[in-house]
Amino acid sequence: MMIVPVPSRPMEGQDVTLTVPGYPKDLLVYAWYRGPASEPNRLLSQLPSGNWIAGPAHTGREVGFPSCSLLAQKLSLTDASRYTLKTVTLQGKTETLEVELQVAHLE
Repeated sequence: MMIVPVPSRPMEGQDVTLTVPGYPKDLLVYAWYRGPASEPNRLLSQLPSGNWIAGPAHTGREVGFPSCSLLAQKLSLTDASRYTLKTVTLQGKTETLEVELQVAHLE
C-alpha cells in the first residue's frame, strides 16, 4: 500500500486528497497524523463503529473517508508536511504509511 496525493502537486488554497489505493477492506480502525504518529499530531481516527474522532492536530479542514482517504481543504503553506496513516485490520495486522506533502506557493 502507498499514499497518493491527488493532485500530486497541490497549490496554496487548493484541496488535496491523500488516497490509499488497495487499502485493506477488513480495517478495524485507522488514524491520520500530520507528522510522526504520536497523539499530539493526530488529525482524526475512524473507530470500528464508523464514527470519526477529531484529534489534537485537527484544524476543521480535514475530512476522512471509509476508503482510508484524507481530504485536506484550503491548503496553506504550513500544511506542507509528512502525513502518516496507521491502520489496524480485523486480524490485528498493523501498518504505517507515510507521504511527504508539498504545497506550492500561489504567485
